[in-house]
Amino acid sequence: MDSIFSRVEKNVDDLVRNNADWTACATYEQLRDAREGKLRLDFYGKSIPMEWLSDIKGKRVLCLAGAGGLQAPLLACAGADVSVIDISDKMLEKDREIAKREKLKIRIAKGNMCNLSQFCDGEFDYIINPPSLMYVPEIKVVFQECCRVLKQYGTLIIMAPNPINYVCDYITDEKGNGYYKAVHKMPFCSLDYDDSGWIEYGHTMEEYLGGLLECGFWINGYMECQMEDITELYFLVRAVKR
Repeated sequence: MDSIFSRVEKNVDDLVRNNADWTACATYEQLRDAREGKLRLDFYGKSIPMEWLSDIKGKRVLCLAGAGGLQAPLLACAGADVSVIDISDKMLEKDREIAKREKLKIRIAKGNMCNLSQFCDGEFDYIINPPSLMYVPEIKVVFQECCRVLKQYGTLIIMAPNPINYVCDYITDEKGNGYYKAVHKMPFCSLDYDDSGWIEYGHTMEEYLGGLLECGFWINGYMECQMEDITELYFLVRAVKR
């Protein structure tokens, strides 16, 4: 298991070095708006609904696998007491740089989202988890840890890819025509099909939603975002610790 996460760390570090789109830091305008009470956390082509974060000021928030100089600085500018944990030093460095430049108080911790032992029981009011559960083989472990470190009635917000992202491949027929075809069963692991060293897991909706319910959450919010590619569908869930 350690070797899996070591590989994930290297993969994410490489994406930062190559300036992948989703590793971009918050802009001056985004930080200014958050300070002025207009916090916006993007969810692909949409945003997390404002009512989900309306009382964020003064709350203790954990950005789970959420480094990269985006969510944590924006939440800190909005007045939250922010901690961020991530497996990637390269992503964490972005938070350190922007926190220093903007004079923001952010607790920055290196670690694995499957093991939150450096945080106390009931420590947080909110956990915000940008897309990262696809790097974890067993997401129930993550949900159990989130339930432990959240206060009663604390909120967990997760963003994740729908299973259709992994079920279909793009196929080109003998005439050169392309189409999508369902070829993979779920759950999915990239290691079964790709020897490049890239590690990614496709989880079922039963694992996501059923796992949250089993681990002690109520689900009280759900959104989807369809990208231009028909198999690129993402969802956003808000869940409350019972």
